[in-house]
Amino acid sequence: MKYLIFLSILTIIVFPKTAENETIDLVQEEFIKFCKVYMVYVNKYPMHFAAGCCDFNHASNNRQKIEYLGDKFEKKECV
Repeated sequence: MKYLIFLSILTIIVFPKTAENETIDLVQEEFIKFCKVYMVYVNKYPMHFAAGCCDFNHASNNRQKIEYLGDKFEKKECV
């Protein structure tokens, strides 16, 4: 019984810390996969799609980088 309680407390303490890092890695991996597929369409139709955070310096983002009513697309938004 002591071991069961100890194991359950240990699981409660350790599991969230490992799961927290795994979710961030999964999101980054999915975003990289998305960008690879999305950039094919951006390069094919540059006037219709903007690269956004997939490739900040892409020519399709030039319209978004122009300041409009005090708001413009900046590199710090792509973190």
